[in-house]
Amino acid sequence: MTNTTFRELADYVFMKIKDLDLAKLPEDIAYQIVTGYIKPACVQFQSCNEQNLFDRDDELEEFNFRLSDTNFEILSNYMVVSWLDSQILTTQNLRSRLSTSDFHSLNLHNQLSKVMELRSMLKSENDQLAINKSYKNSKLFDLVTNRKKVY
Repeated sequence: MTNTTFRELADYVFMKIKDLDLAKLPEDIAYQIVTGYIKPACVQFQSCNEQNLFDRDDELEEFNFRLSDTNFEILSNYMVVSWLDSQILTTQNLRSRLSTSDFHSLNLHNQLSKVMELRSMLKSENDQLAINKSYKNSKLFDLVTNRKKVY
């Protein structure tokens, strides 16, 4: 079993975001941008207890182990959240450089609110996925999710 590479994560993130501006960049630059979201994603994924997400080789661009499917999915989702954060910051930077009427005429206000809404929804869903994973084998989780009697 080989270690999970940053490129594997980046490829999966590319499939999720479908950013045309990112697609126009040279491949190595696009990968550099997306793999740059790994560190903040690892920080956001605080509930990952069975695998140490900080046990990675940034020079070789790989984790020193194989990520489980669940951790791979959650980590890639947190990378998408980080990407959305960058989209929000870019739009807010445009807001500060454009007049209010130009900002609204370009429909950037609506775009910004939609991106912020999407980011909030994705982060919330991913946080819940991480919580579910953390408590999956607990009696409390079983009680809440399956309404079974816990003895």
